[in-house]
Amino acid sequence: MKNFKIVLVLMLAILSQNLAAQTEVKKPSEVFDMYFGTFVNNDTAVLNKLNDYLRPTVEGENAYQVDFKTVSQDMMKESTDNFLSVFSKATAEACRKEAEEYFSAMMENFKNGKLTVKEVKVVQNEYIEDQKIAEINYSVSFKVPAKFSEVPAGDIKKVKPEDLKKYLIQSVQDFKNADKTVVTEQKFSLYQLSEGGKIYYWNGSPDEIVSGLTDFYFESFGSK
Repeated sequence: MKNFKIVLVLMLAILSQNLAAQTEVKKPSEVFDMYFGTFVNNDTAVLNKLNDYLRPTVEGENAYQVDFKTVSQDMMKESTDNFLSVFSKATAEACRKEAEEYFSAMMENFKNGKLTVKEVKVVQNEYIEDQKIAEINYSVSFKVPAKFSEVPAGDIKKVKPEDLKKYLIQSVQDFKNADKTVVTEQKFSLYQLSEGGKIYYWNGSPDEIVSGLTDFYFESFGSK
């Protein structure tokens, strides 16, 4: 009888583990792949998958509403305006198209960053009872130019349109032919949500992924 009880306890333990695993709609690594594909790669198809996954947790609504085209256009305009503001009005007006292409090439390399999930640890949330957190340790590699063309020398306000255009056109080619790979390691947390007897993972501040990566990406330009 004692041996029977031991076997029964072991069977119940195994069964409970399997049931717990079945309640997890997607593994944390799969969910993070969708967050990365959405907010770094700006992939609309992945955004739709992420919203489909989270829909039961937000009363059938979309958890994230992002118009990548509008966001990209706004960012491009702001970046271009800020960059050209240091030059003379004539030079800025003459080089707007080339400046836009420069930032487009720069951000294309960023959006093509390659993700590797290195480790996932599920730990107890010390602030919320009965909630666990999936800690994602991951790395991202980017292609960047090892060297850049020289910025036009002299008084920035006196830079001629043809000189700035030459610099911007060459810089676009530098990004398109990027010959150096840089890698950063980052961390991100996904919080468990329980809905309908199933476990979901989410994070309300996905911009944390982008902010951490952009700091590294822009600092890597031209480094030896």
